Amino acid sequence: MKPLSLYIHIPFCARKCAYCDFASWPGREADWGRYFDEIEAEIRLWSEETDFGLLSEQYSIATVFIGGGTPTLVDAACLEGVLDACRGIAPFEPDAEITVEGNPGTLTPEKLAVCRRAGVNRLSLGAQSFDDGLLKALGRIHTAAQIKQAVAMARDAGFDNLNLDLMYALPGQEMAQWRDTLDAAVALGVDHISAYSLIVEPGTPMAARVASGAATVPDDDAVNAMQREAISRLSAAGYERYEISNYAKPGFECRHNLTYWRRGDYLGLGCAAHSLLRGRRFHNPDALEDYLSGMRRLDEVALTRQDAMEETLMLSTRTARGLDLAAWARDFGAPFNQGRERALARLEAGGLIEAGDGFLRLTTRGMEVQDAVVLELMGETV
Repeated sequence: MKPLSLYIHIPFCARKCAYCDFASWPGREADWGRYFDEIEAEIRLWSEETDFGLLSEQYSIATVFIGGGTPTLVDAACLEGVLDACRGIAPFEPDAEITVEGNPGTLTPEKLAVCRRAGVNRLSLGAQSFDDGLLKALGRIHTAAQIKQAVAMARDAGFDNLNLDLMYALPGQEMAQWRDTLDAAVALGVDHISAYSLIVEPGTPMAARVASGAATVPDDDAVNAMQREAISRLSAAGYERYEISNYAKPGFECRHNLTYWRRGDYLGLGCAAHSLLRGRRFHNPDALEDYLSGMRRLDEVALTRQDAMEETLMLSTRTARGLDLAAWARDFGAPFNQGRERALARLEAGGLIEAGDGFLRLTTRGMEVQDAVVLELMGETV
């Protein structure tokens, strides 16, 4: 049985954050019931899928990730119902990793108890910062105190695999504030920390503030300094950086995200969810109304060899493990260095890449300019 990962998108939130361009909507409580009915209908279709073969006969579900939006905003019984329905797609592996994203301001002991009963064994909390002023500027609905309360609540509910999402390079953020946030996260003893640089997305309130001069984001040097500070402080606290933005205590790497970075098969359910299944990509509509009207599986395309090569290089070099050179030669019929000799020499001389144990990986400096490294490696081929 091949491992399959499921992503389930819950597009509802209490309030839209200033930086968010995800498919999420506040104030749509009237649509919650219909939305979950549609997701369960979509799940039933996949339980009977014939185009890809009957999935239950060929796959076992290794990971599930329920993201958003804010999944913990809705009634936890809805999440339980969706997870129960998913068992009709394929059998769950005994140790399947089942993650739910949550906002610290929306958790209750009752919701957490239902999630545990449903089999959820990993919780990912969108903390972002432990500075109340920065949280307010981001439009978050929680406070630093509520992050600490949420972690304690989750531990009491039996969660022994907790992630905190943190953000740096925020408008007005000083290095001292970033250090305090890192130290506060470490002090809570969580098992995994994701540390992302803010990306100012077009069309968001944050983009309008930056364009008007009302907000100023740190320059590239400051961004890199904050990233290095995260690497240093988290490493000293026992967290291994296993991907550009992700750090884990031994054994707590996010298995679901590793599926993406290793180009494993995954199926997206719900509004705006994307899938990669047997070399074919497709997605559901971004607009909530389109999903509710029954639109599914848009822009389905079989990936070309070139597509697969580019994706493999881009995703694998995000990880500390790096690019598996033997797997590349097997999958694409040629050694990776063929046609890339000059580019590899330049990048190695510049301290951006290193090779060993059959893998090509980016150095810390290389990860800071990962996009440029990938472009150079893809550009010099025969």
